[in-house]
This record gives sequence, C-alpha cells and structure tokens, in this order.
Amino acid sequence: MSHDRTIKRTGNEGFTLIELLVVIAVISMLMAVMLPALGAVKQKAKGLVCMSKLKQMGIAFWAYAADNNDYSIPTYDPDDNTYWWGQIKSDGIDHKAGFLYPYMQSSLEEGGIYECPSQPFGSYELQAKPADESVSPDWITSTYGYNGYYLAPPSSPWQNIHDKPWQRLAGVSNSGKVIAFADSMLDWNIRPDQAELSNNAMIDPPMILSADKTGWQKNPCPTTSFRHDDRTSVVFVDGHCETKPVEDGQYTSPSAKIGSITATNGPYYVPDYESWPTGERRRRRAAN
Repeated sequence: MSHDRTIKRTGNEGFTLIELLVVIAVISMLMAVMLPALGAVKQKAKGLVCMSKLKQMGIAFWAYAADNNDYSIPTYDPDDNTYWWGQIKSDGIDHKAGFLYPYMQSSLEEGGIYECPSQPFGSYELQAKPADESVSPDWITSTYGYNGYYLAPPSSPWQNIHDKPWQRLAGVSNSGKVIAFADSMLDWNIRPDQAELSNNAMIDPPMILSADKTGWQKNPCPTTSFRHDDRTSVVFVDGHCETKPVEDGQYTSPSAKIGSITATNGPYYVPDYESWPTGERRRRRAAN
C-alpha cells in the first residue's frame, strides 16, 4: 500500500519587505562603489581618444613640413581668412581650405578629429561664428590649439611678432619639449569663479611680447586647457604625445581649468623667448 505525500505551502512565496529593503540597500551600495570607477574609466577612455587625435594631427603636421621645405604649417592667412583648420566663409567653415587638410582629410564636425571628446560641441562658444548667426556645427573649428606663436610667427594674428623666424622642424631645439598642438580653450570672463568659454585654436603662451618688442609681459588669458583630470594632452614637435599637469604655471581660469604649464614661455611654448626682445629697454637701463 503506497501513500502519496504532498507538501503544501502556505502564505505568499514572494520576498518580505525587509528582504526587499536589504536587496535594494545592497544594490545601492554596489552602485555607489562602481559608479565612480565607471566614471573614471569613461574619462580615461576620452583621454586616450584625445591622444589618438593629437597623434594624427602630429603626423599631418610633419607631412606638411616634408612637402614645404621643413617649415611648420601657417597659422593664418589674412588675405582669404584661412587658418590651419579651415577658411571662414559667410555660411560656415570650409575645412577643405585648411592648411592641414591635405594631410589629414577630416571634416570639422561633432566628434571629428579636431574636437576633443572632453570638450564636445555645445560646451563652448564658437570662435568663428558671427554674432548674428545661429549656433550650428557649420561653425566648428577646433578645441585643440596650435603653437603658432612660436612655430609660425609671421603668420600669427599677433602683429608684433611677424618679424620673428618661421620655424623649420629640424631647427627646433629640444623638440620633445616644444608644443605643436594641445588641448586649448579661452575664458572671456575675468571672474575666476565663473567661466565664459570659447574655443581658441591657438596655444597662447603665458607671456606675450610687449607692443614695443622690448620685453615680455604676463598674458592674462593663456589658452592651455587641463580638462583631463587636471592634465593637458599634447603632441610635441618631435611627434610624441603625453599629458602634462600645471608645473610652475597657474590656472588663470580655475573654474574652467585653463592656464599654462609653466609661468614663463620656456621650454614648452617659446623655448628661445629670452632672445626675442630687441634689448632697447636693457640698453636704456644700462645707460642710466
């Protein structure tokens, strides 16, 4: 004689309120631990993408020099309003007219080679856009700056340095220390606790030559951006890439992390800056 035994359950089989609260608490703690790590990984990935873009720009920079008697690319041609990144026209930027384009055929667009992933379109004012034009990707230029102040002074928008030598790459001493391109941004706001950002496709150094060319003065708005965990991504004249922190320089825009690596122009910006002034001021002082 056999007997079938059945086990009967009574009550609900779901989780109790306390069990649910425990599960939610555990998940919350795990997320609290994981989210900062995931954020750090995301920022690291952006930094690697940024370095890859700068590396491509460095290769194009060298390719231009190879075709042009070893000279650095021009910064600007006022005759037709063309910069290294493109030409300003009435309806936007013609990227194909840029001096670097034949060697790196990338369009000026959201997420393009000329845009750092940590400074995307919409996070800054467009430097080339006329005031009466609406915000549009048609006006994108670059969030990387070119060290044209030193490498191509005769083509610089700074009029008082046009008599300084246009650099040939082979003639740049200590080229592994001299910036070719780096993260850049300009803060138009004079208040240190607020930022009014515009992209600036030039690396303006921490010191600028005085109007009479007899000495250096502090630049109130240097344009090196330290947007990667307080570091700036750089491709140097010799072609290698690395990130640099603020060394003995400073943040002139602390809220936006914009400033300069060093307080003076050497060695990263204008390595031979001490020889640039004419010396007239020194002679006058000596005469006194």
